[in-house]
Amino acid sequence: MSYMGMKHRVQLPSITEIDKNWWTPREITVFQTDKEIETYKEWCKERVGVNGWNYYGKHRKVPCEFRFKRSEDLLAFKLVFGL
Repeated sequence: MSYMGMKHRVQLPSITEIDKNWWTPREITVFQTDKEIETYKEWCKERVGVNGWNYYGKHRKVPCEFRFKRSEDLLAFKLVFGL
C-alpha cells in the first residue's frame, strides 16, 4: 500500500504592513486573524474529516498553509472561503 501524503495545498493570503510600534518602523507580514483560521479549521474538521487535512501555522517556513489529501477537498475549501 502506498502512502498518499498531503499534496494538495493552499497558503492563506497575507498583506505587508508597516509596524510603527518599534523605534524603527519595519515591515511585517499579516495573515488572517486567529478567529478566521479557527473557522477554517472547524470547517475542515466537519467536512473533510480528521485524517484528510493538516494546518501549518504562522511560524513555519511556509506559513499559514492548509494541506489536503484530496484535490476535491482543496477545491471545496477554496470555493467556500474565496481563496
